[in-house]
Amino acid sequence: MREIFFKLPKGFVEKLMRIYPNHFQDVLNTFLYKKPTSFRINYLKIDLVSLRKALLKEGVSFRELPFPKGAFLSKVPLRELQRTTLYQNGMIYVQNVSSMLAPVVLSPQNGEKILDLCAAPGAKTTQIASLAQAAEVVAFEKAHIRHCKLEANLKIQGANNVQTYAQDGFWARKKFPEYFDHVLVDAPCSAEGLFDLNNPRSYKYWNERKVKELMHKQRTLLHSAFFALKEGGSLVYSTCTFSPEENEEVVDWFINKFKDKIEVVPVDIPLNNVLKGIAHYNNRNLSPFCKLTRRILPNEFMEAFYIAKFKKISI
Repeated sequence: MREIFFKLPKGFVEKLMRIYPNHFQDVLNTFLYKKPTSFRINYLKIDLVSLRKALLKEGVSFRELPFPKGAFLSKVPLRELQRTTLYQNGMIYVQNVSSMLAPVVLSPQNGEKILDLCAAPGAKTTQIASLAQAAEVVAFEKAHIRHCKLEANLKIQGANNVQTYAQDGFWARKKFPEYFDHVLVDAPCSAEGLFDLNNPRSYKYWNERKVKELMHKQRTLLHSAFFALKEGGSLVYSTCTFSPEENEEVVDWFINKFKDKIEVVPVDIPLNNVLKGIAHYNNRNLSPFCKLTRRILPNEFMEAFYIAKFKKISI
């Protein structure tokens, strides 16, 4: 292992080795380089054919990805992309490709009621609004500054079908009992997938105590999401971290908490850098249904990500 990797927290590196014994070095190498800018279409303001033409007209070189549909890699610097009318008028949204997957797995449809429980700054909220333009979307964000950022992004993107609440997602279960067809819990996490060796601040404050604190927050949010979800509705849980404590162990807790009231739905993501969730960690067996969840391995343009999906089968 190269000397530069010793800058990362020792406990994190050891954990990564346990999680990915066969991919350890490849994953480590992704912390060395800045990923290219990626963006997606905003269907509220433009269609794909028109977007391709507009990008070429504005001199933006790009690579269109086969999945998810409407995702692009920019071949120009972010600052240059931000000067385009496409960006300034909200026809595109800059977002890592991994982050785009959770709303796609959620599969929102027109006429449905959809909850984004941890919404700011609005990447996934605006994506949901874009994918289901005639849906009723509700978004919770308790931090004032982040809520303001969410509102600003919703306005730029033209997401007028979103109602926001400047409250902790815990209160969703009280305000909207058994109300939503879909709930997205893109949970606050230790953000290990965003570590950058060229930016020490991205990993400086990492420690196991923080991971465990976040795990309890994630459980609380899932608990609230369950009671805000209709019978027959679906729930997607996602993080941008590697730690099983925040991923499969939270899923294992959720399965045991609600037992015959939920079922785990297999997550299908047609990409090469996708692995099954793990069902054994730290000498402990987790629910075998954890294998139906998915881990996104970081690569040259995607960040690490984790996605689980559930169906509520009983109240």
